[in-house]
Amino acid sequence: MAKILVLDDDQSNADAIQVVLEDQAFDVASIYRSDELGMAIKIYQPDLIVMDILLDNSDGRLLCNAIKADKQTSHIPVLLITAMLESQAVKIPNLADAIIFKPFDYSKLYQKVYRLIN
Repeated sequence: MAKILVLDDDQSNADAIQVVLEDQAFDVASIYRSDELGMAIKIYQPDLIVMDILLDNSDGRLLCNAIKADKQTSHIPVLLITAMLESQAVKIPNLADAIIFKPFDYSKLYQKVYRLIN
């Protein structure tokens, strides 16, 4: 069973994504603060990270770039989620494996998750 780590500072969003992915038989853990990401990765060892771009005191694009720059975590696919317009989201270059824009259909989320894990 693939392990997915969800980071969203809006707990209701993170919980909704967690429930939807657990319904697809994934093992999902959620965190709500960007400063917990490093420790959560070490402890949970996810196969995929689903992360919002606009976070409490950080930017998911920059966190993604840090994950990809670290040899110990660079192999983990990152799916960014955002309510930004696409033109805004790409203003900060990032190394995300995929981006999904809100509002999104959960079937699109499944498709991206399955593609990134397999």
